[in-house]
Amino acid sequence: MTYEELAFGDGDPDRELWLRSWVAAHVRLLITSLIAVSLAGAGGWYLYERSWLPQPPPDIALSPSFEFEVAMCGCDGLPAATVEQRQEAEAMLRAMPQVTSVEVRSGRERADQWRRSHRGIGDTERAQLASSRSGDVLHGVLRRAEDFPVIVEKMRSAPRVSTVSRSGVNFWAGRAEARISLCGQDFISQNAPECRRSKRAGATGTVTEEEKAAVVARLRDLPGVETIYFQDSGHALKLVKLSYPDYKPDGPLPGSLYVKFSDPALARAITPAIEPLPGVRAVEPVLPEE
Repeated sequence: MTYEELAFGDGDPDRELWLRSWVAAHVRLLITSLIAVSLAGAGGWYLYERSWLPQPPPDIALSPSFEFEVAMCGCDGLPAATVEQRQEAEAMLRAMPQVTSVEVRSGRERADQWRRSHRGIGDTERAQLASSRSGDVLHGVLRRAEDFPVIVEKMRSAPRVSTVSRSGVNFWAGRAEARISLCGQDFISQNAPECRRSKRAGATGTVTEEEKAAVVARLRDLPGVETIYFQDSGHALKLVKLSYPDYKPDGPLPGSLYVKFSDPALARAITPAIEPLPGVRAVEPVLPEE
């Protein structure tokens, strides 16, 4: 008996035909399984790679800002407002029918918060500048958003008032720890030293796609980075108009990256790692909701 007879059943043609059919069917099954596994692996890698791409801002309902701030003088080089002057300004606001509530916020406490926020993203240099931000602030709420110009006009006569401003919608509070402001075509970017140093022959200093990709790649190397968001000009303008409906920019607002960490304590690594990169204007903390 030969090897072939042992392998294929003594030369039985029916058995040989069955065995060949069985082998062919299982080979096809094996190939199909390998293809499926390969595609699943490729799909998994694709999803993994996409999870590291900057995501769009969360899609949530937005509401206009009714809040405003009256900052009392307390900066370096200017006489600080006295307690009596702050109380006078507070009384003026409380007497206005356009204002529903007024809260006094300590300048010292705000300076401490500023220091903590900048230290939280590893920016010790700007944290030290908070010592000059010591003037108390009157935080008010408008009855109607369109009443803000009336507040501005009224507070012109208040003693030792530094600024009157609308409070922006803090969309990113709780959703990110840090914002990376990218160089754009706006006036601030074009005059910022961080953006001017990025200019090359024929370039404007505006961040390029390659530079933005390099920033994202560097973020991926930082421990604890959970989500990276990209806020484009359109979303930035939408947020601004919630506080200033009549605002008309001279050009597109610059884009920004927002970064969420799994542990906020890990955000301390972001400023020294990201701020020196080309195309980055500034790394700033996302302040908590007050």
